[in-house]
Amino acid sequence: MYEEFDIVSFLMGLPLAIILIGIIALYNIKKGRKERRYDERYSKIHDGARSISWYVTSAFILLSLIFVLIYERPSTAFFVLTVLWIVHTTSYGIGAAILNKKM
Repeated sequence: MYEEFDIVSFLMGLPLAIILIGIIALYNIKKGRKERRYDERYSKIHDGARSISWYVTSAFILLSLIFVLIYERPSTAFFVLTVLWIVHTTSYGIGAAILNKKM
């Protein structure tokens, strides 16, 4: 399946792609600041969107855990989803603690 995959070409192109994405991101941030895109309204909208996204992701991970437990025995998929859940909730807790300390 991977007979034609050239790892050397991939590893040479990967840093170039990362640098290119970084340059584009910096350009977009700089342009956004000039156009005053990052005001209070922007922050409020995106905070709400992140909150909704967090709840949807939480529900999806929990449903996936239940599905894996019902249709498969505890195998690699179960442990991967459990680690994903732990990272997800831990990052939320750390973020809440940091923001709570700032306010």
